[in-house]
Amino acid sequence: MMIPDLPELPEVVDHSLTALKMRGRLTTPLPDLQRLDLSKYYRIDPRIEELRNYQEAMRIAYEITRRQNRIAAARASYIDRLMQYQAERNRGWYR
Repeated sequence: MMIPDLPELPEVVDHSLTALKMRGRLTTPLPDLQRLDLSKYYRIDPRIEELRNYQEAMRIAYEITRRQNRIAAARASYIDRLMQYQAERNRGWYR
């Protein structure tokens, strides 16, 4: 009597969190890009120009936020004064 060979088992798929994160990614990372000096090709380095544009946009956004905060504080102060005035007027109605 001969024992039959066992069938091939399917490959076990790793279901750990690390394996799930790594699915669909390259197993070896790509090499870093070299730092190129673009001043040979352009009059203005596009990275520097992009950085300047980003800084200008941040400056404008900060200024807008600062003005909005000032307006909100003025409104809150105005409403506080109105409520205080109203409270002082209504305080002695029962005397």
